[in-house]
Amino acid sequence: MKILLSTDFSDENKVLLPYAIDFLKNTGGEIIIFHAYMDNVFVGSNSYPGNMDTDNYFTTELLVELERNSHKMMQEKTQYLIDLIKQEEIDNISVRPILVSGDPEDELLDLSKKEKPDLILMGVRGKGGKRFLEGSLVKNVMTKCDVPMLFIPNGYNWRESKEVVYATDFSEYDINTIDRIFKILKAYKPHIHVIHFVEDSENHKEAIKMEELEQAFLDKDFEGEIHFQLVNTDNAPQALKIFCERNDISLSSFIANKKGFFDFIFKDKLDKDAFLNLNIPMLTFKDFD
Repeated sequence: MKILLSTDFSDENKVLLPYAIDFLKNTGGEIIIFHAYMDNVFVGSNSYPGNMDTDNYFTTELLVELERNSHKMMQEKTQYLIDLIKQEEIDNISVRPILVSGDPEDELLDLSKKEKPDLILMGVRGKGGKRFLEGSLVKNVMTKCDVPMLFIPNGYNWRESKEVVYATDFSEYDINTIDRIFKILKAYKPHIHVIHFVEDSENHKEAIKMEELEQAFLDKDFEGEIHFQLVNTDNAPQALKIFCERNDISLSSFIANKKGFFDFIFKDKLDKDAFLNLNIPMLTFKDFD
């Protein structure tokens, strides 16, 4: 298994390292530590363009310093991860650093196509006090990247991904996606709760779709358990929050399409806040359409 760990070198990102190690400690594999620093900024000497904010104006010297610091922090982060692996007395995990200059979103997407990792691990913290998943980078990459992405919120205390919720909107790709969740989380033998929100409890079509999805897993061989449930509600994010709290959910997952369930998370600010305040990791899969 190959994990691409995208880091901004912040202290908050340290939670990513034991998470990556735990994923691979039984099977072995490779961890790629990735960081992209911006270099597409204006360069000059003594004068600033009249309409440019000086805070966004970099001299050549500052760019050289930025590159130097990035290399230094990458070396420190890589060594820190290697030391953690040695402390765990694990000898089947290799570490490879990749440091590039350029737009973080573009470089991450390009690298994922080149390296074809099994999973991208990314710490998330909003700028200016913004909360988990509110940054544009996160929302952009999760809907564009072909690789499953696991987002870890700032301040999250690591624990095994045992109880997992998968929110379905009855996509034709649900079976494939759930199979991939079991594969990614195989080491944890997860309990996957497949849920769908309905406003009308008399809507038998939704019940039939859920039953068909359940039937598809009756004869499947997988490590863990799977449960299916329809949830009656007119407020999906709030209902998801309550479900996660009651079932001690440690990981949420869904297909990150721009329609359907994904809209529930980002459509209404109050509803979104109710869910995001859970502060639990989120595993997303790109819409196949």
